[in-house]
Amino acid sequence: MPTINEMNKHRASILAAPRAFGAAFLCLAAFIFAGAQIGGPGGVRKTAGNEAKPAPASFSRRFEKEGVAVEFTLKTPPGAQGGLLSGADAVATFSITDRRTGQPLAGLHPNAWMSALKPDQQLHSDAECKDKIRGFMGGLLSTRAEIDLNSYLALTLNHDNTITFINPQVSFNITKMESLIQLPGAGADWVLSRDKAFLYVTMPDQSAIAVINVVTRKLAGAIPTGEGTRPRRLVLAPDGRRLWVGLDGTTRVAVVDTAENKLHATVEVGRGGLHSIALTPDGRFAYITSSDGDSVAAVDARALRKLADIQVGRTPGPVAYSTASGNVYVAAINGASVSVIAPEEQRVVATATARPGIVALRFEPQGRYAFAVNQADSTVSVLDTATNKWVGSTGVVKSPDQVAFSAGFAYVRGTGSEKFSLLNVREAAGGNLAPTDIQAGRRPPADSPEDIGVADMIAPTPEGNSALIANAPDQMLYFYMEGMMAPMGTLSNYKRRPRALMVLDRSLKEISPGVYSTPLKLHGAGRFAVSFLLDQPRVVNCIELEVAPSPDAEKQLAGAPLVIAPEFKGARVAPSQPFPLRFKIKDPATGRPLGGLKDVQVLVFQPPGVWQQRQWAKEAGGGTYEITQVFPHAGLFKVMFQVTSRGARYRDLLSADVVVVEKSPSETKPDDE
Repeated sequence: MPTINEMNKHRASILAAPRAFGAAFLCLAAFIFAGAQIGGPGGVRKTAGNEAKPAPASFSRRFEKEGVAVEFTLKTPPGAQGGLLSGADAVATFSITDRRTGQPLAGLHPNAWMSALKPDQQLHSDAECKDKIRGFMGGLLSTRAEIDLNSYLALTLNHDNTITFINPQVSFNITKMESLIQLPGAGADWVLSRDKAFLYVTMPDQSAIAVINVVTRKLAGAIPTGEGTRPRRLVLAPDGRRLWVGLDGTTRVAVVDTAENKLHATVEVGRGGLHSIALTPDGRFAYITSSDGDSVAAVDARALRKLADIQVGRTPGPVAYSTASGNVYVAAINGASVSVIAPEEQRVVATATARPGIVALRFEPQGRYAFAVNQADSTVSVLDTATNKWVGSTGVVKSPDQVAFSAGFAYVRGTGSEKFSLLNVREAAGGNLAPTDIQAGRRPPADSPEDIGVADMIAPTPEGNSALIANAPDQMLYFYMEGMMAPMGTLSNYKRRPRALMVLDRSLKEISPGVYSTPLKLHGAGRFAVSFLLDQPRVVNCIELEVAPSPDAEKQLAGAPLVIAPEFKGARVAPSQPFPLRFKIKDPATGRPLGGLKDVQVLVFQPPGVWQQRQWAKEAGGGTYEITQVFPHAGLFKVMFQVTSRGARYRDLLSADVVVVEKSPSETKPDDE
């Protein structure tokens, strides 16, 4: 966020609208292959006429244990064709009720995994089911599931026009980066689609919005916003169908159709400068501030036309909606007030006097108390929307510019400090503002001013008691657990300076009382086990389902990221002796060798993961790569491959086995295939 002097120069500096992201962090009960992909052994079900059986559009199974009834469904989204096929999108849902009364059981935290079954593998007993779940929760490569319905990723938007996908749950600590996406230009702000399928990133220098397919981790395209425009802040409509975009430097905002990912319209708001946007939860009205004026444009969000210009304080900046009062609140950066607008009347109904310099205004999770961040005097003040009066104010870290909330605390970042301030929301609401300053890195954000922007640099976790904090100068992410006086852990951002931080949570979410659901991508065909765990009350169960092969299987194979052809497959190697592991990398569409890859990484480990080692492979010529590996002792070892520049992660590529035996090197040779 710019300094106050910079804000006066440009007449505003406004934070993007708040977003809630949930996640868990550094959980040893998770594993390296988190993500929404499912794969497994192929297989086609045939009818008596030897024809492929049509794939069902849905699958459901009910089970009852410990007084709890669980209805599991897996179905294709509305409008999807083909059914539960390899490569199709699907939605997994668990409806949990009391078996006796039928009442939904809300507020639970179910866990679930999907894993491929071998052709002769059967699910026989609860003991076997418990062993399977115990393996998944061990965080080990040898017992990975094809899809983890409890997973999340940390995403960073970086200074070098990239987006990194980082898996903080991986139990191996050398690398946690799963994917790297290159953008056409510098990203400023971003927002995730409602179904978590697409990520939208504004690129002011490109006059466009990048569209990222979150499932495939690839750039899906760009939406132009008009020549010479500088799209910056983003707000997604409550129904997810439209994306509102502030076009800084113009008198307009853009509206994007998210169904077709194209520009739908632009709306004239009358004033220029920097724009910030807030929408009412019913999607009826949008409120747009413009730093070049002293009014807020009230817009009919359905008809896309301006209804009124509402006079507020000088240089209107942050704007936010209170779910408790049903009103819109606008802070005047260079004025001395926070204005309260009633949507039904489209006028200011109250004003709270404030000192100039408020650059962020956000509501705590209940929507009653607004936290106003004043960068000029390094304070945070709390406004009660029930009375529209201030309940208190306190000093915080130097030059604060952002505030984010967990279930019980407010996190305040300061651009002039390497610390953040933590305030207890409940105590602050009662007027007791007593911040605690926590270390959040070695250097303050002001050490790299070019990386200070409008997007969030703090992402709370779903448990509600911790958060991730991004630090650009340190090129790191810090994990903080509430109640501690220092971060509990760190994540490298791989020599990139983060300009925004987001947590992509793909775990089961309670979408209605007792109903827990998440979208996923099916990839591969065959039989799969769905393993379910509920901790309180304790319920463990495994069921079997089948995913049909896609009629476009060959086309899907051509779309695979890479093909690895190990030349050491079946080798029997002596321990403590250097052994060359050579392999070819091929293009899956053409079958031709791929040379010149500089980021080929090889992971060698011994199940269940007690020993592991990673190396960067060197090209030996003609698309052949190699490492020299020394195995510590006899046993079975797994070899896995990753090439992030080609979108190929460990989980995407087939692994190979190496058998290490106690014999002389001269006796070792590959087994006959």
